[in-house]
This record gives sequence, structure tokens and C-alpha cells, in this order.
Amino acid sequence: MSTYRAALLLFVAAALAMLPQALTQDWIGTEGRRVQIASEMAQTGGWAVPTLFFEPTFAKPPLHYWLLAGFQSWLGGSHLALRLPSMLAVWLLATLAYSLQRRVFSEAAAWIAALGIVFSPLVIHSFPTAEIDPIFACFTASSLWMLAYGAARDDRTSLFMAGLLGAGALLTKGAPYLLFAAGAWAVWIRHRRMRGVVFYVLPLLALPLVWVVALQAAADGSQAAEVAGRETMGRLSGYRWKHLFELPGYFFRAALIQAPFVFWCFWEHRGKRDARMGSDDLLLRMCSGAAILAVAVLAVFPGKPTRYLLPNVPLFTFAVAPAVAHYALHAGKIAGVGTFSLRVIGAIGAALLLALPWLPAPIPPRTPAFALACALVPLWVVTPRALVAMCLWLPLLASWTVLADWRDRWMESPRAVEPYGPTLSAELRRIGAAPDAIEGYGHVHGAMLLGADLLPTGQEAVHKAPRSRFVLREGVGVPSLGDAYQERLRLRAGNLIFVVEEKTEPR
Repeated sequence: MSTYRAALLLFVAAALAMLPQALTQDWIGTEGRRVQIASEMAQTGGWAVPTLFFEPTFAKPPLHYWLLAGFQSWLGGSHLALRLPSMLAVWLLATLAYSLQRRVFSEAAAWIAALGIVFSPLVIHSFPTAEIDPIFACFTASSLWMLAYGAARDDRTSLFMAGLLGAGALLTKGAPYLLFAAGAWAVWIRHRRMRGVVFYVLPLLALPLVWVVALQAAADGSQAAEVAGRETMGRLSGYRWKHLFELPGYFFRAALIQAPFVFWCFWEHRGKRDARMGSDDLLLRMCSGAAILAVAVLAVFPGKPTRYLLPNVPLFTFAVAPAVAHYALHAGKIAGVGTFSLRVIGAIGAALLLALPWLPAPIPPRTPAFALACALVPLWVVTPRALVAMCLWLPLLASWTVLADWRDRWMESPRAVEPYGPTLSAELRRIGAAPDAIEGYGHVHGAMLLGADLLPTGQEAVHKAPRSRFVLREGVGVPSLGDAYQERLRLRAGNLIFVVEEKTEPR
């Protein structure tokens, strides 16, 4: 099949997989913050320096905000429009995986790599957002794939493309790209002595340096460097002995996010091997080396949220795809661990079916279909090819059942914030608080601001007293404004409280 036709099919597959999550009508987590920064950037035209409350924020480089601002000006500010960059990045990543695997291995490995990325449970759940991490993961994985392909074949064009894509990762999230690249570099040094490194390094460093020069001209470079240090190596200073107890859970999550194909790393056809390591082996070894070293290094950082490991999903799926393809071509029926795993899935599905009627909340309308499919898996899946296919269609079914139910329940839960935005906007008009007379003070949830169609000036760091007539802040965690302001409005939005205060008249 041609790459163009495969790309079209992968586009449909990516849309089917991610649309249920992308259609959530609320900004979840820090999505609202990202959209707020991008909206301010588009409003002010200050493309070099991202701002929050129209004050410079240097926590992340600007490329992701450029993408959001561009899509906002093109398609508007809807939830789906601003999640499209991440969804398109997944599609392009899967297309690249198909192209590279088809050149080096086989058509079967190409489809398993591409569909394994699109239908990965974590991709379906976490990538269709306006967050930074999905875009960063796609830039990082594609860069290291091209680096491995170029290093294995001494292809300077591929090395140059790897540098360009790596520059995209650096301009999206900064130094964390180096964390993943280090494992690939180690294998490259060991087996190819980094031949052609200049073709990779020049674009990798040149584009970020252009932005750094523009940043120096537009803002305080020392402040940006201080924030960058605090966001990277500065996090190590927060490590405590208690974080050692988090390691078992961290390593379990690091493996689980790469399900289901992570289990094939224990099964791989080998045959006669070239002691010098062939180009196909080097390609896979550089990708798996990047994923493994990243897990090891992140273990010494406190917190270690799962989103830090998102690049490992495409990296590892790419590395193990040829082994999965070889397994799928085996004749006969499934035996051993495969049979046991299917029985476990069936038992979980049956238990869920039995438990659903006894839940205190109303039974979700779509989830029983997923539970029934799981319960019947041991009857349907009897061959290796069917098992590999199940690893692809079962997450897709979960997207349209379990995740679709979760999306509906989210909007009714105390965690939803943006739906309260119109209420806040109406109350602000009632008390005579014009948008240009409101100042944000401390952290204010971006989803609420966007829902109220409000982009106030202000400050998140609370480093000086506010000056505007009205101040909007969250009800907890912000120092009192004392007698200078009096409360005019208090709005509970789910689990959050928002307070509007008005400056008191001088006596």
C-alpha cells in the first residue's frame, strides 16, 4: 500500500480514536492555562515572550503557544479546534512510523507500529488535549526515529530532519528533550561513533538559538534563564528520602503506559545475528535505549507524573512493532501466557458486568458494551493474529464507551469549571465590573476565565498590590488584600471558589 493511502486511513483511525475525548466541553487540568497564554500572545502580537495575565512567563518555550494561537485565528477558540494540533501531530507521527517501518521491516510491522500508536490507551486518553506534553512527545519521538534511521544508514538528510524535529521539541518544552535523546545518543556513540553528528546538531541548536536571541531583545534574559533552571535541574533540589517509596509505583506506571505491546518485549524472534549490529537492530536499539534511559533518569526527580513519560509510548511501540508483527504471523492457537491473559480480561469484563447494577451512581449507558466485549474475549480471540488485533480494537472500543461515559460524567461532576464561566460573566455585569477594570490576583483557573470570555491583566506570583478597581482571585491560597478591597461576589464552581473584590473608597 502506498504511504499516501496509508496516511488517509491513519487519519480516519486517529479521528475515530481521539474524537470522544477531544469533544469534552471543558478545559481539563492546565489546558485552560495554555489556551489563555496563547490567546494573550495572539492579542498582543508578542510572539517571542509568552505572557500570563499579560506578564511574561518563562516556564515553557513558545512553539506550542504559536500553534494554539494559529489554530485559534484559523478555526476559532472551540475545544476541538485547539485540540486539533495534538491530534494532527499523532496522525503525522503514525504516518512517519508506517513509512519508516515499511522501508526497514515489513508492511505488517508498519501497520502495527502506526495503529499501535494511534490506538494506544494512553494516546487515546491523554493526547487529544491542548496541553504541551502531547506535542512534545510527538516531536521527540519523530526526532529520535529519524536520528536512529539516519545513524543506521549514514543518511545525512535523515539526520538533518532529526535535528529540525528535535529543535521543535526544544522549542515546545525545552531541556526534557535531551533526557530522552541521551539514551539514543549512548547507543549511537557505542555503535557508530556519532558519524554525521554535525548534520543533526546544527539544526537542533540553531532554531532554539534564534528564539533565545529574540527573547533577549524582548525581555529579561536572566529571568528566563533562572526560570528554566528552576524548571529543570532545580526540581532535583526537592528530592527527599520519602520519594524512594514512590519508585515501585513509578516503575509500574512506566511499564503500564506502554501497554499492550510492552508485553512483547519478552518475546522476540532472533535467528542468526550480526555481531556488529545490523542497521535494523541499531534503529530499534536507539529507540528502546531512549525510552529506558528516560525512565531511569526521571526516577530521581520528585513527583514523576506520568505525562513526563508520554514520548515513551511511541518510542517503545516503534521499537517492539517488528516482534509483534512476527508473532502475529505464527500459525496455530494461542497458548501459555497469552491464554491466561485473555482469561483475566474475560474475568474482569464479567465482574464489571455483574457489578454495574450495584453501583450507587446510575449505570453508564455505554460502558456495559465494553464490559461485555471483554467478557467474550476468550471466546473470540484464539489465534496470535486475533490477539494482536484485539490489542488495537479494544482500546478503540473503550474510547467510544468508557471514555465517552467519562466525558459525560465529567461535565456533571464537581471538577468541571468552564461551564460556570457564563454565570461569572453575568454576575460581573450585575455588579458593574467591566472587563478592563478587573485584575487577576494569584492563580486563577484558566478554564473559568475562558468560559467567562475574560482575559484580565494581573499577576500570578502576587509580587505587588493590585491596582484595578476589581480583583478576581480563587478563594484559597492567596494572601488577603486587607482593608484595601472588600468582597463583592463569591462563586462556587464545583470544587473551586472564585472571589471578586472591589477597591474600597479612601476615607
